[in-house]
Amino acid sequence: MDRFRVELIAATPNPQQCVYAAMHQDYSEGFVAADRAEWPDERTAGEICVKRLLSGERGHYGPLEHAQIVLNVGWFPHSVMQQARTHRVGVSFDVQCLAGSTQVTFVQASGALRKLAIAELHDLWANGEKAVRHRAVRGRQGEPPGEYRRDCRERLKRMRLRVLNEDTGLFQTSHIKDVMCSGEQPVYRVTMEDGRTLDCTTNHRVLTPDGWQTMGEAVGLVTRNDGHVRSFRRTAQVLANGLVAAGTGDYRDKSWLERQCAAGLTAKEMAEQVGCRPITIREWARRHQIELPQRQTRFQSGKKPWNHQPEALYRQRLWLEQKLKENLNADEMAALAGCSVEAIKKWVYHYRLSLNCRPPGFRKGMTPWNKDRAGYALQLSDASREARRAHAHRITKRGAASPFWKGGVSSDRVLTGAWTRQIAPEIHRRFDYTCQRCGQRGSNQQLQAHHLVPVYADPSLELASDNLVTLCQPCHTFIHAHHQEATFAEAWGEQRAPVSAWASKPRPQGRKLRAHPLTVVKVEFLGTQTTYDLEVEAPWHNFVANGLVVHNSMRYTGDRICQAANGELDLEEVFYLRPVGAYSDRQGKKYLYDDAQRVIDLDLCRAAAERYRDLLDAGFAEEHARGILPFDYRQHFVVSFSLRAFLHFLDLRAKLDAQLEIRQLCDLMWPHLEAWAPEFAAWYSRARLHKARLAP
Repeated sequence: MDRFRVELIAATPNPQQCVYAAMHQDYSEGFVAADRAEWPDERTAGEICVKRLLSGERGHYGPLEHAQIVLNVGWFPHSVMQQARTHRVGVSFDVQCLAGSTQVTFVQASGALRKLAIAELHDLWANGEKAVRHRAVRGRQGEPPGEYRRDCRERLKRMRLRVLNEDTGLFQTSHIKDVMCSGEQPVYRVTMEDGRTLDCTTNHRVLTPDGWQTMGEAVGLVTRNDGHVRSFRRTAQVLANGLVAAGTGDYRDKSWLERQCAAGLTAKEMAEQVGCRPITIREWARRHQIELPQRQTRFQSGKKPWNHQPEALYRQRLWLEQKLKENLNADEMAALAGCSVEAIKKWVYHYRLSLNCRPPGFRKGMTPWNKDRAGYALQLSDASREARRAHAHRITKRGAASPFWKGGVSSDRVLTGAWTRQIAPEIHRRFDYTCQRCGQRGSNQQLQAHHLVPVYADPSLELASDNLVTLCQPCHTFIHAHHQEATFAEAWGEQRAPVSAWASKPRPQGRKLRAHPLTVVKVEFLGTQTTYDLEVEAPWHNFVANGLVVHNSMRYTGDRICQAANGELDLEEVFYLRPVGAYSDRQGKKYLYDDAQRVIDLDLCRAAAERYRDLLDAGFAEEHARGILPFDYRQHFVVSFSLRAFLHFLDLRAKLDAQLEIRQLCDLMWPHLEAWAPEFAAWYSRARLHKARLAP
């Protein structure tokens, strides 16, 4: 009916064999999987299941729960989705997806990154490894001989997917639960300031500095009827990964440094803002390759230094010549002029005169001024002493104000290390200077003391000398680097703290990455493409796509309704109205739905869409504004069934007096059931289809 569409996303392979195995296990004392080679083929398994479970009406239908199918449903009215979700099915709606070329980031055990195109990831998930293998005999799950691709879904589930911890802002890893193909949809390319791009649908959510938003909302995208971009908000930002989270200071953020430089602030002024040293600002500017602004320190034309004295004696040539003829030296002339010695020297050299030599500081027969004095002391008044102290505090940061402050006391780790090094010679004598792992002898410089029960496992034994053994430096390094503390303790026979009771070994933070914003510089329409999405394990339902943080959920958005209100989208692309014709209700009462009534309904839909748009523009929440919409706005959703739930759904909704639109949904789903489980579909068509009998 009009635009309705149903497409297969994923399904359990060999579903009839799956049901056969579950049924067989229910009535067998043996382990069914051990007899996999003897299972019947797919068609025969279906015939057996139909005969033993369905045709006989035995009432044992649990095995049908194990086979699963996932369908993508599009352009159906909201009422159909609401009816579908009342049954034993899983429903998510308004599909948000990425183009097939999008690179998904995984983290390998070594820390290196591995990137897979999401289309390639879906191919591996659905079809198995790319390497085609030849099967000479029937497979363990009933696969016929021939060419095949080995299943690798479990290995893909174990791969570490990069996700963002939304509480800390740091990246960590999670795992994939499912990879879905969402069919063909309009795709747009979003280009960031550093050149990276993201190809996605307008309703795919991305992480912005203001939280999660759809791509269309984040960039303020406005499109024409043909899908091409009319305008977008050029200040939009999307969070990306790749910035080392070495600390929390703003000076580590490239965008913050660039903003301060644009404002003309120097390194010293930036340092005063964030409470660090200017050298720290310069170091991070160097890392980010940012040129800091420099202040002009030269005197500009017309300006004089603060100590400019044109009438000063030391600036007069005649005065200088007279004092030099009197055989005065620079110190005596400075005292007479009330200036520094350097000022006298500067002006003497300026006039190309020669200074008189100073008399020697200490001559024969003179008595040193500090003779018989035990030490030095400053004879300062209380006011002078306080002034010096205030000056020192202003110039030099001490205590907690110092950038080198570490709390004022040594950490427990430092104290434990110092004690261990002090007692190590005694431990080495006890073990005859022999490594207790490899048996090599050595000197005190070559040996180290090792805690049998590590400090992290039992802090009460950190200062116990009988908890120490002698190891050579290579063995000691190997044990800690390869996390062999428990293995070595068990081999030694340490019983005071059983390994099973040890606390877990703390892990270093390492080079954590944090998200940082990038500005969108371009949005372009790429046309219709096959799209995909991931389902990620809790708690963080996001992943990194082409270096940008995107969501994996499928949330409804009202952007299409606003486009319809603005005339950019056909109204019936958004709202569903039944075709003109004669209808009857469930009591058999007949009525006519004519063109005039349909025009009235279309006008009401248009008015509701315009009101919805106006409410959103006024700042109303989507869930609030949505309350004034007609119930049957069109909805895309993904629905999943077990085989048993599929038959139950058809019993209730494929009957002849069910709602017209949901019967159409059943008609569009039926070919997928026939292709997936043909023997079950054939039995159902003969025995139950359209007969309104409750399924098992």
